[in-house]
Amino acid sequence: MKKIIIFLLTLTLVSCKDNFLELTPDTNGSVGNFYQTKDQFIQAINSAYSPLQGIYNNNMWLFAEVRSDNTSYQLNTGDRSGTVREEIDEFRDNDQNANFQTFFNSSYQGIGRCNLLLTKIQTATFDQASRNQIEGEARFLRAFYYFNLTRIFGDVPLILKEVSSPEEAFATATRIPEAQVLTSIVEDLKAAIAKLPAKYTALDIGRASSGAAKAILGEVYMSQKNYATATEILRGIEADGGYSLNANYADNFKRKNTSESIFEVQFAEGVGNKWSTFIYSFAPFNSGTLATGYALGAGSAAGWNIPTQDLINAYEPTDRRFVASVNQNFTDPTSKRVIPFIQKYSNPPYLERFNTGDNFIVSRLADVLLMQAEALNEASFPNADAFTLLNRVRTRAGLPSKTSNNTDAKLRVASQAEFRTSIAQERRIELAFENHRWFDLVRTGQAIPVMTAHAAAEKSLKSYILPNSFITIPLKFPYPFRETQITK
Repeated sequence: MKKIIIFLLTLTLVSCKDNFLELTPDTNGSVGNFYQTKDQFIQAINSAYSPLQGIYNNNMWLFAEVRSDNTSYQLNTGDRSGTVREEIDEFRDNDQNANFQTFFNSSYQGIGRCNLLLTKIQTATFDQASRNQIEGEARFLRAFYYFNLTRIFGDVPLILKEVSSPEEAFATATRIPEAQVLTSIVEDLKAAIAKLPAKYTALDIGRASSGAAKAILGEVYMSQKNYATATEILRGIEADGGYSLNANYADNFKRKNTSESIFEVQFAEGVGNKWSTFIYSFAPFNSGTLATGYALGAGSAAGWNIPTQDLINAYEPTDRRFVASVNQNFTDPTSKRVIPFIQKYSNPPYLERFNTGDNFIVSRLADVLLMQAEALNEASFPNADAFTLLNRVRTRAGLPSKTSNNTDAKLRVASQAEFRTSIAQERRIELAFENHRWFDLVRTGQAIPVMTAHAAAEKSLKSYILPNSFITIPLKFPYPFRETQITK
């Protein structure tokens, strides 16, 4: 077990080419002769982004969407090797589930790269503006990795400096209370906001900006129910970063890094191993070339993150977001039943099979507007600004505005509690399949009642659900078994 923690918490230098989108590692060099020039520091910060690609290809949609009432899986009796994903969907928690260890490893790989860079940049001699930006990116990334770790596991090891020996590695393996980790996250994000630019151009588009740091910091404050401070942080993002809602909702997913995008995990078609693969996982496993333009992988490689009927029923009849989000054009040739799948990431044709360049959006303006509305409602009701923000998102979707005294009962939001319900509904639909739903349910205290009702509905629809499914609804995921053995 000692070799495991040493591997996770000590860094083997991996640098990258200058093009930010081309994150292919260049393993030439060592810590001893690296970190000398500005270009080397740029390569190093590029490598700190790289673990996000694996996390968003493979893990986050399982934790944030499949775990929730938004999505499930397509039963594939011909290949049962995907049971580790089914366990997550059905709350059959298992601390030896490989998805937890993989996510843990990737997150601390990113943190380790940030820590090493932040150590080395203190003695760097190139221009201060570039040093500020690189440090700001590292502080943002470290905070972001930790924020996701706390949302998944709660208490986790908090490592804020370069780990250079086995003794240091073991000393940092103990889990730290989540509240203490969140304090560090806030400190990093505040530092990032002060150092990062509001915008980028050319090859730097896609890097973390001050707006990205503000958006994540606002979400941290929302999770702490610090609504006044969240409002203060969130309200300036739109103007400061020059963001705007796309006129067409679907453009968020047909194009990359649009005017609405605040932070996306970047992928590059045809570049090393830096392409995205989630579109193939999300396609029905027996759908042939329908979803991706190419034949799918065998067995459990597809049929995941399938929209639930409950989510489909949640859309209002005239909502333009439905056709941009959910595809219902596939009928299973065996069961003769329609199997819906996610449309947002279905953008064929591609140059090669399993080699796509779709980004995964982490934060965009609509998310920020809805968080603002939620925070304002917690301060007072009725709040005119909160209604304005909510209705900006609804108007783009082709839906009528909601008001506190509407003559249409379906559009009347007459209390603070009803506004909370309206925001939860709007976030579910607007941000469907973008890895928000489970975290929103936990943050708002609705995870247990919503998922208990969802469990009952699932059991009534699916005779194959095992008896040990949905027995409890824990708010955190099991800490990886292998890590628990390290501190014994």
